[in-house]
Amino acid sequence: MSIAIIGGTGVGQFPLEGEPERVIVSTQWGDAELLRGVLSGKEVYFLARHSGGHKIPPHKVNFRANIGGLAAMGVRAVFATTAVGSLRADWGPGTLVVLDDLIDFCLTRTGKTFFDETPVHTDVTRPYSEPLRQALLATEEDVRDGGTYLCADGPRYETAAEVRLFASWGAHVVGMTGIPEATLAREAGLHYAGVSLVTNLGAGIGEGEIHHSGVETVMTQTGERLRRLLTGAIARLDSDSLPPIGPGVF
Repeated sequence: MSIAIIGGTGVGQFPLEGEPERVIVSTQWGDAELLRGVLSGKEVYFLARHSGGHKIPPHKVNFRANIGGLAAMGVRAVFATTAVGSLRADWGPGTLVVLDDLIDFCLTRTGKTFFDETPVHTDVTRPYSEPLRQALLATEEDVRDGGTYLCADGPRYETAAEVRLFASWGAHVVGMTGIPEATLAREAGLHYAGVSLVTNLGAGIGEGEIHHSGVETVMTQTGERLRRLLTGAIARLDSDSLPPIGPGVF
């Protein structure tokens, strides 16, 4: 079984070993563009969520094609990165969070399930795979163990009032791409772990305005830590031993 990395903002490339092969996977929901290579001696697929050069905005990402394409290639485990705003003043830019829960606050997003015509109700009590989480936590990188990710539609940033509301709900970080990616992965039978990198304090917590250029700067500065974290987790993970998860659609 293969392993995949989904790279979010600032992770448009990931250094796989050797010369990676570009793979286009056609699904009924559209095409997924992947890079296939080797990392830590294992077959790994890399998928740039926003495409190369950050061309696709969060509300236009074809999540079903991406997850469906990974599943079609025999991927069993997915490590996904997200750039997020922090809802906690003590989790400043550069903080890495191994997520353990999520809140879906996407109000207008479509394509959130593979089961449009079939009454299938997927359990997401623990939306992030514990074996994958433990592989991440076993590395020597300084990471936060646990955090709740709230996903909003975007593409705008949140207001200060929204940030206060989300924090009062128990969310720790806010982003625009973790949903429906995580829940689609569960439907598809893929083990999925989310790693969030704090790029800014949420509106009203930090000073000044939030700009995408600043987000990308923090991602670049923290990129090497993130690469070490994912590479170490993949080296530790035995994807063939992962138990069945979710209903599975492929």
